[in-house]
Amino acid sequence: MSYLKLRHAQLILACFLISSLLFVTFPGIDLGISRVFFDNGFYLAGPWNSWIQDSVRYFLCLSVLLVVGLYFYNRHSKRSLCGIDRKKVIYLLLVLVVGAGMIVNGVFKEDFGRARPRNIVEFGGSKIFTPAFVISHECDSNCSFSSGDGAGAFFALALALALSRKRAVLLSAFAYGALVSCSRVASGAHFLSDCVVSFFVMLILSDVLYYYVVLTERERVPGVGLESLYVAG
Repeated sequence: MSYLKLRHAQLILACFLISSLLFVTFPGIDLGISRVFFDNGFYLAGPWNSWIQDSVRYFLCLSVLLVVGLYFYNRHSKRSLCGIDRKKVIYLLLVLVVGAGMIVNGVFKEDFGRARPRNIVEFGGSKIFTPAFVISHECDSNCSFSSGDGAGAFFALALALALSRKRAVLLSAFAYGALVSCSRVASGAHFLSDCVVSFFVMLILSDVLYYYVVLTERERVPGVGLESLYVAG
């Protein structure tokens, strides 16, 4: 795969591997981070967490409507507002459906069976703690690993690539995903590793699909895609 020859692709995959090994080798990291927010209950859980969680649903709906609307506007007006064309619409829908939909919500959350922090013994529940990437039967459906809301929020990374390809926009997209992830950890809904894995799933898929779906063969060279954002303004 030519994508794997790109330096930034190797860096992303290496970071994913290292972080995953850390969570598997030292599962106490997850417990330690969650314990920071626990004192006879997850004291930061409250309305603000619900607002942030609900924002993901609105963000995804508005994003899809915006992109589809821009596509039809550009098609009928013969313009190229935000550069949205058929390839970018397909790209964004693929990232959302395959990443957040199939991989995170369809496979990870349904098959790993990891109990949420608020439900395990260490935090007043009755379930047994399970490290990241370990299959268990502590949860039947909509489980902790990995974060569906985090994946939905990190869809903003793909949106940033499709609409702007500027570093500031990418950083804003990451900040939104990080905010949603932090709120889920602080409320006892997810472990840190749940959110980190969802981040990498969406980041890797966004970059890979941008490379193969959006770019032409002549454009598939170093300095294009996410790699260009590291030096763009």
